[in-house]
Amino acid sequence: MVLFGAKKSSKSAGYKGTSLEAIRHHYDFLGDFYRLTLGPELVYSFGMWEPGDTLEAAQLRKLDHHAEAAHAVGAARVLDVGCGWGSLMKRLVETHHVQHVVGLTMSPGQAAWIRERNWPGCEVRAENWYDHEPDGPYDAIIAIEAIEHFAGNTMWRAQRVARYREFFQRCHSWLRPGGRISLQVNAWNERGWFASLVLPVRSTTRNGDARDAGRLWGMRGIRDIYDGVKNVREGFHASRTVFPECFLPTRAELIEAGRGLFTVLEVRSDREDGVRTVQSWLERGEANRARGAELIGERAVADILREQRAGLKFLREGRSTSLRMVLERA
Repeated sequence: MVLFGAKKSSKSAGYKGTSLEAIRHHYDFLGDFYRLTLGPELVYSFGMWEPGDTLEAAQLRKLDHHAEAAHAVGAARVLDVGCGWGSLMKRLVETHHVQHVVGLTMSPGQAAWIRERNWPGCEVRAENWYDHEPDGPYDAIIAIEAIEHFAGNTMWRAQRVARYREFFQRCHSWLRPGGRISLQVNAWNERGWFASLVLPVRSTTRNGDARDAGRLWGMRGIRDIYDGVKNVREGFHASRTVFPECFLPTRAELIEAGRGLFTVLEVRSDREDGVRTVQSWLERGEANRARGAELIGERAVADILREQRAGLKFLREGRSTSLRMVLERA
């Protein structure tokens, strides 16, 4: 789970988000361990769970949800932004009868892995969305847990919104009229990143976001302050060791960024899907710890498991959530 970035980077107008160096660290180096835990489809994002599900079933349901939400079923051309190891690309062609899928990834290892499979109808490009020049318009665009890389380590809200808006502007130009985007995003709750980490959580709102009771005094208040400091420490640790140059958005930031370009058709907060997915990853990670240490080293494995435990805590407490959004080209 992405927390927030800590590494300094360029703030020029041409900034492209997470650097290639950071991408290769997370997906190519640490990816050797993730592949031990993700299951045969190598889906590296939160699943969509129902009672009695396995991780594999929840992941396939999630892929199908995005195909249907984006109106990609039977489409001629679909763009998968942040395609990972290609699980959605393959599913779109084989199950949802898409003629041609273009997948974008900045990870050389992921791109090579997909090319080796030579799946019909699947074209992978090792490039940043910022540099993408399509051969023709797309019928649908799907981006699953990719936007967390677009703003890098930018902690200023206005700069983040501007970078998200540039992505939506590109999508608007790439889509046919009436085309849809289906998004899935790890997001802070409605209070923003700092308050989500630091302020106490007492209950959750109907949409799954956290709500605090405003009680900051007495022994309970002292515990809350300690917990907030610990949360910030864990977040920065994850940003240094596992997810460099990443930042979670909020729902409001994404809606603002797409205003005038897209109509928001659906927004859902599926926090429990994140909880169950990270729980499964942790269980599998612990079971594969020795093999993982052989591949990437014990310290790197320990960093990943520590990050996942922190991410699970944030999800359980409602500090973060899994947003799923459907937008239609205006």
